[in-house]
Amino acid sequence: MRAKCVLVVLFLLNVVAAQGQVTIRAQHFFEKGNYYKAKKNTTKAYNYLQRAIKEYSGYDIAYSTLGSWYYDAHYYEKSGDIFAAAAQNCNKGKERFAVPAARSYLMAQKIDIAIYWLGLAPTTTTVKKMQAEAMFMKQMLQHRDTNQVYNLGVRINSKQSEMYPSLSSDGQTLYFTRRVNGIDEDFFYAKPDSCGGWFTAKNMGSPPNTSAQEAAQTISADDHYLFFMRSDNRSENGWGRGGCDLYIAYRLAIDSPWSVPESFGATINTPAYEGMPSLSPDINDLYFVSDRPGGYGGLDIWVSHFAFGLWQLPRNLGPEINTAGNETAPFISTDNSTLYFASDGHSGFGGSDIFMSKKGIDTIWSPAVNLGAPINSSFDEISISVAPDGRKALFASDRYNLAGDFDIYETTLSQKNAPIATSFALCYLYDSLNKLPTEYGIVTLSDSVGKELAVYHSNRGDGSVQMSLPLHTTFKYVIRALGYQSVEGAINFSEPCNGACVFNFPLLPQTYVKPTNDSVVLTISFPKNVTDLSDTQMSVINSIFTPWKDKKDIHIFVNSYTDNTGTPLINEQKSAIRAHVVADALIQMGFAQDILSATGFGEANALTPNDTPEHQDKNRRVELIVRW
Repeated sequence: MRAKCVLVVLFLLNVVAAQGQVTIRAQHFFEKGNYYKAKKNTTKAYNYLQRAIKEYSGYDIAYSTLGSWYYDAHYYEKSGDIFAAAAQNCNKGKERFAVPAARSYLMAQKIDIAIYWLGLAPTTTTVKKMQAEAMFMKQMLQHRDTNQVYNLGVRINSKQSEMYPSLSSDGQTLYFTRRVNGIDEDFFYAKPDSCGGWFTAKNMGSPPNTSAQEAAQTISADDHYLFFMRSDNRSENGWGRGGCDLYIAYRLAIDSPWSVPESFGATINTPAYEGMPSLSPDINDLYFVSDRPGGYGGLDIWVSHFAFGLWQLPRNLGPEINTAGNETAPFISTDNSTLYFASDGHSGFGGSDIFMSKKGIDTIWSPAVNLGAPINSSFDEISISVAPDGRKALFASDRYNLAGDFDIYETTLSQKNAPIATSFALCYLYDSLNKLPTEYGIVTLSDSVGKELAVYHSNRGDGSVQMSLPLHTTFKYVIRALGYQSVEGAINFSEPCNGACVFNFPLLPQTYVKPTNDSVVLTISFPKNVTDLSDTQMSVINSIFTPWKDKKDIHIFVNSYTDNTGTPLINEQKSAIRAHVVADALIQMGFAQDILSATGFGEANALTPNDTPEHQDKNRRVELIVRW
């Protein structure tokens, strides 16, 4: 405590000594400037400090104050010019002001000027880090993308801060967080107009919004689950309502109201900070931000996997993603392997930048890559989301505004920074008999060699399953539901659908027995003692059975009968011969032998009494019966 007091006294003595040379008129201008700054009249505040400096060119406190004001207002080049003037005119100026000048010029992207001033500053760890950042920025700006950045305009952006944009899977709803009245944070949404823009955003209402701060929302691909961060919570147990925790809400259908949000509980939430969730497209992985123990410093990105009906203990994404700084606002793209996030710990353009990493084998992540300009700038870029097409991106930045005043912007990602393009398959699982949605449905996707890739669970309300699938790739699927027979097949998208591609999957109950229909489609009469088919009979068989060749799941019975003349043994032999002759004719037409049953029944099943030759002719026959 005594050492701290000594430092304060020495600082005040230095200020008095420095100000002892300041003219009364310069000091008057300095005080007037601070007066108008307190009144939020920045124009007059800037003007009076400039007059103070002009009155006394060595006025270090005036330089420092005005340079800081310009810096905070994002007037980085002006800030650099002020600090550069101070370095030239003040006592020990280069030692005291070269680094602030360099930092300001870096933020203004005047890289060569910043490098010059860093060369005049005393060599420290901070200066070495800034020199590395300067070389990084110079290299990145030389390979700047040509894609343009567009502000989403007054229907979305306001005088308040808009952050954490995200699109629904069909692209028909934009969700984001707005800081209302500069304090509260609520969820808003907007629908597209017919001109390629958005209608005026509306508050999502309660639930999920409350008087507490709700922010950084993520909505599942099927539009049924809402995950978000709620701040300013209070509870005795810590995790139940910690300072910032993760919450979840649910709705049965897209037009249904949201349920009252519930806390995730102790597996995810702790007394530490938990926030900014991002849900994988298969709803099996939850990425979020936390400063819990076990990280790399500051805020880190963690992931929890859903298995066995529970969210498992979170795992840190590791040093390729996380640094000693802050990594925030993760966004897992619809290809389920490209992760975007904000960071002030990786090399960037100053402040917070947007980065990208790819998931490899066994959840190993590639080194983070800065997305570069024009997405990243000298200002703070704090969140991003990418549409399923892999090119359209929405991000939040405070460029062109006061620090911390964020707007939402749109741009097109370069090919190197884009995820794999995907399309959504919206599948409905329902009972094929009563047409009602099935509950507890599971869709398992695997690749061409049978390796399991993803598992999707159906929505309890409408039996829907939303799957995000890369284009031009064939996937095998197995559909299972409690109490129903499984269904297998394959699915492939050659082109993206407008919205989602809809598939209907009727499921049969486990106890279902397929009803059969037996139809006598042809009866062939035989003269006495004849067992061969005539050309006319062959022609009739061809004409009648040719349409059945394309039918699936059929069975053909060839039943042969005789009259009662002769002995029973001979009659059974003749009927069997005739049955097989007809069956052989069907086989020659292309029917499989395993769907044919040829049987001779002899004198059985007489149609009429065998009392006249005419009646005997009717009983001497072969019936062809089709079952389907």
